[in-house]
Amino acid sequence: KAARNERIVPDIRRLKEFGSDGTPPVALANIVAEAAIRLAVNPAVDKCVERLKAAEASNQISLLREHTNNIVDDLSRINNQQHQQTLQKMANTLLHAPTIQLREGRRISDAELEDMVHEIELELKAYCCKLKSTTT
Repeated sequence: KAARNERIVPDIRRLKEFGSDGTPPVALANIVAEAAIRLAVNPAVDKCVERLKAAEASNQISLLREHTNNIVDDLSRINNQQHQQTLQKMANTLLHAPTIQLREGRRISDAELEDMVHEIELELKAYCCKLKSTTT
């Protein structure tokens, strides 16, 4: 639709004089077609690609957060719910950088996502040990 919209592709007006039955000169038709692609089609495709990337990033962010929250829950359960809020804050801090990277369009494989979760788990376990040693 956008490719036929005169407000988006003003060059379409140049075809009006030929009516719906007339055939415009090939050169003019090519100029209008190129304008339609440049002004309407390409931006629409770019918008779709951005939406797909955002959806993919959203799924990966959700998975990353879900796995990390499960780790926090497990560590809290092991420690009789002690330090759960502190662990959750630390988890959120650790999630910040990868979340920003994903939102900015960084693509990661499932294996890389698992590695990120593993790194976060190791850091949370070390932090949990540190918390235990300071409270005992």
